[in-house]
Amino acid sequence: MEKWSKFVGALSEWSGRLFAYLFWPGTAVLIYEVIARYFFNAPTIWASGTSMRIFAAYYFIGGAYVTLHKSHIRMDVIYDHFPARTKAIVDLFGTFLMIAYCGVLLWWGGLYAWNSLINFEPDNTPFHAPLYPVKLMIPLGALLLLLQESAEFCRNLLMAISGRGYER
Repeated sequence: MEKWSKFVGALSEWSGRLFAYLFWPGTAVLIYEVIARYFFNAPTIWASGTSMRIFAAYYFIGGAYVTLHKSHIRMDVIYDHFPARTKAIVDLFGTFLMIAYCGVLLWWGGLYAWNSLINFEPDNTPFHAPLYPVKLMIPLGALLLLLQESAEFCRNLLMAISGRGYER
């Protein structure tokens, strides 16, 4: 279980670091659009949709990385005063809910992405960019998050039962 958890953690770390670089092209597209629109009065038809797609991929894939580093929002004012076993029990409940959510997101997001892929769905702007690449990020991100949440569940279960944990 510990080896599997470390593998999932490494996968979450790798995917999060890789997709973090999408921040720069997304920002560059937005800066280009602002300069073209407000300084040259020449707005583009592609920049808004392109930046949204880039940041959507960044968002969906980054969930597992954020979970790995425990960077999601929670009530630290209360949570930090709990002993380690109590934190693990509280985390078990939240992780169970996240696993259920990820399962639903993986299923419905997969159907949504598959339908978009087989129809080569374009967006409804004049640019008609394909939507399926970004829609494929939904089940991929849900899968990565599901794997990371299941690793967290195992780690928290071990801590709640035995009072000892292992490194990620």
